[in-house]
Amino acid sequence: MLNKTLTHLTLLFIVSYFFYGCTAKTKLPDLRESYAYTDNKPFGTSVAYSIFKNTFDNTKFEINKQAVSENYGWETDTASLYFNVSKNFVTSENDAQTLLNFVYNGNIAFIASTNIDTTLLQKIYCTQSTPVNLFSIKDLEHTTIKYIPELTNTNDTFSYFYYPFQNYFPEINSNYARVVGYSHSEKDNFIVFFWGKGKFYFHAEPRAFSNYFLLSNNNYKYLQQIIQLLPPNLKNIYWDNFYNKHNQSKNDKSQSSLNEILKYPALKNAFFLSLFLLLLYILFNSKRRQRIVPIVKPTENTTVAFAEAIAGLYLNKKDNKIIADKAITYFYEHLRLKYHINTNATNDTFAQTLSKKSGATFTVVNELTTAIKQINNSEKISDEQLLFLNKLIENFYKNI
Repeated sequence: MLNKTLTHLTLLFIVSYFFYGCTAKTKLPDLRESYAYTDNKPFGTSVAYSIFKNTFDNTKFEINKQAVSENYGWETDTASLYFNVSKNFVTSENDAQTLLNFVYNGNIAFIASTNIDTTLLQKIYCTQSTPVNLFSIKDLEHTTIKYIPELTNTNDTFSYFYYPFQNYFPEINSNYARVVGYSHSEKDNFIVFFWGKGKFYFHAEPRAFSNYFLLSNNNYKYLQQIIQLLPPNLKNIYWDNFYNKHNQSKNDKSQSSLNEILKYPALKNAFFLSLFLLLLYILFNSKRRQRIVPIVKPTENTTVAFAEAIAGLYLNKKDNKIIADKAITYFYEHLRLKYHINTNATNDTFAQTLSKKSGATFTVVNELTTAIKQINNSEKISDEQLLFLNKLIENFYKNI
């Protein structure tokens, strides 16, 4: 009877866990590129928004929450700015034409995006190149970006430690456009296009406006120099919060069967009624045949705690050494529980043993253990070392 009861409970747990996995979207990593103006995580734009607000303190700010073609008041605007930072700037034909008219009448449109819709670019004879790269941990580097020397009379570069800036504009109409900035590979990634009485500013690297980039070194000066290109007496600033969410939701939308079931009231009620009846059957059947089986709380997933710590790293100014030590402690605890490995001596024998028991390659294990040794022997840890450690641990879990 006990075995039957345990079987029923196991079945209920599996079913519940399965449907929970169907309904709950996978938690996005903390390094996701949201570019939301309210997002304080590394790739939000709350820092950029604050800099704009402080600089243009007498200008009216409006958060745009709909397609530009639906903003009918823009048709009569002059001396206003439309500012967009998004991973994918996907527009309709009407949106593109509205932006063209908006700029032609004497306004400015600033768009920073990895993928700017060809619907808009083709109208001004411009193209954008976005190389398809499957970046790995080894691709992390100090990547740089800078302005043309004629713009600032200096040769300042702005860098941060992450994946390299590789997007650029291979073809522009030189009769109407000028290059403003470029990447470490000397490829044009920031251009200005003159259209009627106004201007388009196109930037191929939205990460240059992220919290992480602007808070690295003195990179906030990069944005300050961009602001100097803009008129000081702007009437309105329309900060876009539509296309980053709209286009992201299309890509991230869950396609699970349960989500489709829950759309319809009848199916939704039937589903929850079935779960309720199954639960009643198991509870009453267990009470009649066997005493209550105590529920053992599962081991806490400590990798989530570390991911949350990384998310607030750059804005909350936490101690990198403490965060790294906790991450290593959690990792060693996982090894002891799962593989019964002694983590007190992390030598070559330890790396070989871990590689054999986990199934991860010796190269992956050795690279991780070497990084851990360096951190343990260091009194202070840089942002780059902490980020690199996190990537190595994630890479280990992916290879087992």
